[in-house]
Amino acid sequence: MGVLGWLVLDLTNSPWHVALVGAARSAPLLLFGLFSGLIADRVSRWRVLVLTQTLNLLATGGLLLGLMLGAIRPWHVFLGAFLLGLSTILDFPSRRSFIYDLVGPQHIVNAMSLETVNNTVGKFLGPLVGGWFIEWAGFQGVYGLLLAAYFLGLVLLIQVQARITRAPLPSPSVWQSLSAGVRYAVHNRMILGLLGTTVIMNALAFSYVQLLPVVARDHLHVGPGLMGVLASADGIGTFIGAMAIASLRNLRQHGRLFLGGALLNLVSLVAFALSPQYALSFGLLLLVGLGNAGFSTMQSTIILLSAEPGMRGRALGVMGLCIGATPLGLLEMGAVATLLDAQTAIGVNALAAIVLMLPVIFFTPLLAGPMGSHVDRHILITPCRTVPPREGGMRGSQG
Repeated sequence: MGVLGWLVLDLTNSPWHVALVGAARSAPLLLFGLFSGLIADRVSRWRVLVLTQTLNLLATGGLLLGLMLGAIRPWHVFLGAFLLGLSTILDFPSRRSFIYDLVGPQHIVNAMSLETVNNTVGKFLGPLVGGWFIEWAGFQGVYGLLLAAYFLGLVLLIQVQARITRAPLPSPSVWQSLSAGVRYAVHNRMILGLLGTTVIMNALAFSYVQLLPVVARDHLHVGPGLMGVLASADGIGTFIGAMAIASLRNLRQHGRLFLGGALLNLVSLVAFALSPQYALSFGLLLLVGLGNAGFSTMQSTIILLSAEPGMRGRALGVMGLCIGATPLGLLEMGAVATLLDAQTAIGVNALAAIVLMLPVIFFTPLLAGPMGSHVDRHILITPCRTVPPREGGMRGSQG
């Protein structure tokens, strides 16, 4: 996202257009979040992951071709961002539901922590490498590297197959399934509190990432290389926090870790908005990442432990819909950044999020004691191994 933001900033010199790229990337979450959860409950998750990796290849290859021909325009970046966002929302519930199927409720906290670690490595290495690559090899070099990485990921994914045998689930109509998923999420107070927090964080907190190129250039007065280092701080903090969570045994206070992580993220963002120095800003984004580790790891974990087996994919799809609040926040933040400045937009949004979090803290059971879990007794796990594809088998990968 940092590379996309810097590219459109280079093309337009407009914070508003930088925010629009983020909105285009997040729009599929709002449009297709519910359907992605339904797909996770009905379709081979392996095939979904192959499809998402293919979309990544197409979007990145298209942007690289435009750069090589010297014909790149802002709308090309918006379209590429939209395709990457579509890939993300399709991947989200299928990947996490599959992880639960593999490890079960006993090890889901550790598994989701390691999955967060896996994502976070890319989160801090991506901006770090991408920023310096822009200065060293230009945007063509960056997108050539991304294209190679996505191709390698697809090759590795094709070679992975895991078989899961489950009891057949009823298959009502699409709209019945979607409405059942929404009703289930709304009437489960634990999940409802989590969804409310997710909307707040994605609309008002996480949008700051899109404005980092503007803050780096106009407020901290650094180029794309040091911008990449700054953008990696969040990921480094998340990595450290996720590794610490993964090492825990018998963690039961999932909701408290979830809310505590969200509040640490928001308070650190307020301080970041006020920071006048690059080094201090880097340290504050490390704290943002530490908070994000608790939030992001427990976000999927709480749903996977709280939801019934046949509703996990759809519950995660509803969460994807809530994550879809991001483009609304990006548009609002981009407007404030255009009228005032990027730091003010980040600080005001973080303060508003803290205020909105108070009802969630006091009126949901997220701060209550240990939570239980639904154990899917109809799932039989067989060891993962590389084997030729078999007709009718369900395939998947932790990717």
